[in-house]
Amino acid sequence: MPDTPSSRWYETWFDSPHYHRLYGHRSTAEASAFIRNLHERHGWRALRLLDLACGKGRHAAAAAALGHTVLGVDLSANSIAEAKRDHRGQARLMFAQANMLELDLGERFNGVLNLFTSFGYFDHREDHLRVLAGIQKHLVPGGFLVLDFLNVHVSKAHLVPEETVVRDGVQYTLTRHFGDLGNGTSGFTKTIAFEEEGRRHHFTERVAGLDSPMLESLLTETGFALSSVYGDYALSTFDPETSPRLILFARTA
Repeated sequence: MPDTPSSRWYETWFDSPHYHRLYGHRSTAEASAFIRNLHERHGWRALRLLDLACGKGRHAAAAAALGHTVLGVDLSANSIAEAKRDHRGQARLMFAQANMLELDLGERFNGVLNLFTSFGYFDHREDHLRVLAGIQKHLVPGGFLVLDFLNVHVSKAHLVPEETVVRDGVQYTLTRHFGDLGNGTSGFTKTIAFEEEGRRHHFTERVAGLDSPMLESLLTETGFALSSVYGDYALSTFDPETSPRLILFARTA
């Protein structure tokens, strides 16, 4: 079991080889379709983009393939190493390690992408604001943010309390619940338990239960103006009761 405090679970879990093994099946085709939909809907042309919390770079690579210059950053050294290896030689695509809480890249972008629920990891509202203020600082005037988050209402309604999955011969037991995260915050907690080479391991994921009004309030407070809200990767209109995703498109005010 990692000794990182639960409030900083992301420091160990996202850098663990088991994270990549458990979630390695994520769809590159889905990521490419999503980026293309954004590109076409908003008429993007040769932009400079920042993919914040890029993971192994599937969205960043899709944007670069459409002619954009993309920097993907992630806290996980292993994710960045894999992204560099997997996308070696792809034009207009770079990767670097960075912490979204301490973002200081020394350059500005036309747009920032924060995708696949890569937000809401922190226990304090002030930290969510700190991330958004850092994004704002890295945007040119009139720049945009695409924030792709889970739909809290639908995720709660379809929560699977426990399941077991097997990846590469390792059996992972996943348990989930929605409840108090501390500091007056409610959200989702997932525990990942497994045994390997006779040792038991335990990791945790925690995501704040931020609904549309909460996220819009955070964006407004940090100088963004919300312009579009989508409910899925096809960019359908958001319905709080049925949409699988909550995708906010906001510009610097």
